[in-house]
Amino acid sequence: MKFKCVILLLLVCITAGCTKCNHAGKQVYDDDKPPVDTDSPRLKIVWDSVARKISHHVYFAEYARIRRWNKDTLLLYYHCGTPGNEWDNIALRRSYDNGKTWQPAQVVVPDNHPKRYYGFATPDLIKLKNGWLVLAYTGRGRPDDSTHNNIQVRLSKNMGRSWTKPAIIATGRAWEPGLVQLADGAVEMFFSIELTSSKGARGRHEQKIVMAASNDNGIHWKKPRDITFIRGRRDGMATPVALKDHKGIVFAFESVYNAQSPCFVWSSEKAKWRYKDPATADNGRRWCGTENIWGGAPSLLQLPSGETILSVQDAGGRPIERYTQWKKNTMLVLVGNSVAKNFSNVSCPWPNLPENEGAYFSSVFLKNDSTLAAISTRNFKDKHSEIWYKEGHIKRHNLKAKGNQKVILKPTKRQPLPNNIITAP
Repeated sequence: MKFKCVILLLLVCITAGCTKCNHAGKQVYDDDKPPVDTDSPRLKIVWDSVARKISHHVYFAEYARIRRWNKDTLLLYYHCGTPGNEWDNIALRRSYDNGKTWQPAQVVVPDNHPKRYYGFATPDLIKLKNGWLVLAYTGRGRPDDSTHNNIQVRLSKNMGRSWTKPAIIATGRAWEPGLVQLADGAVEMFFSIELTSSKGARGRHEQKIVMAASNDNGIHWKKPRDITFIRGRRDGMATPVALKDHKGIVFAFESVYNAQSPCFVWSSEKAKWRYKDPATADNGRRWCGTENIWGGAPSLLQLPSGETILSVQDAGGRPIERYTQWKKNTMLVLVGNSVAKNFSNVSCPWPNLPENEGAYFSSVFLKNDSTLAAISTRNFKDKHSEIWYKEGHIKRHNLKAKGNQKVILKPTKRQPLPNNIITAP
């Protein structure tokens, strides 16, 4: 009897040593919140007046990002295609002179399975600490449904000159993967999944954001974990950042039909999203950062000095209907603090765009400590699209910091939202 009591006491002590334990024996953490930072940013971005096209000659090039390989070499990637088949192939270009000139485009994911796929799109790429590249993207199945669509990953060990065969990480109508590598080497990939059993988002299917992780440099991936879901929303296009000084992991994402989009979700480094419940405003791990900006297609990065830089697409004060004319939006860039809050100091890399042109699906790239680059899909009057590049210079000035400031722009004219809205997936 005494022996049984001792065993029971030991079990109680072991269980108490964990925050919580789930049925699989893995630790589950109590809700926590980002470190407190009430600072507002004290810098602004001044954009050059000149810009240039950096995509190759193709009718449609879209959804571009730039990643650094080394001091002089940059990698540019985007999806591209012909009229009526715009989301078809994924292209890669290299620059060996820090972005001044670009080598011919290499199609790294060709649409060579026309009976199985409509094409491949929304790529993200990351260079790992071991020098490998991980490329993730959407496989647009034929037919376009939850059985044939998927998220795929390929690896390269030679700077993208050759790639492994694609590994299917998740099946379903899934979109826009975003990659990050953490300090311990783990790779996390965030993407949205359409819930085909629901139609709670103005007659469309709702979406949730999930995360799949790899602990062996992208060779094997764990089953995706639910991260956040709000009824009536189509949350997607997650852009993750591992914050400096061990302040956690955060990603920005668009929240369709939410006037305060984009929103943000956070996890501590220790928890790595292993919470009992998904992130919500109530538990403090989800928040939205703007007022009177509908920030779609966000891109997020952090400066060496700690400030966060956010780009979004918005009408920008022009009479553009944000949901039906989303290719005619423009790009806005905002500056936030060290935990992706208190965004202000709005700048526009593409001012004075006519109403029949747009700058959308944009991203930001840190060229050096004092120079940013805006990489935008520029849509023109004849509806074709190209990738354009413009540099912005970081200027610090003496703004008085006051906590909890929010971005407030003059609202654009609101128009009724139809139930049959056509947006990017």
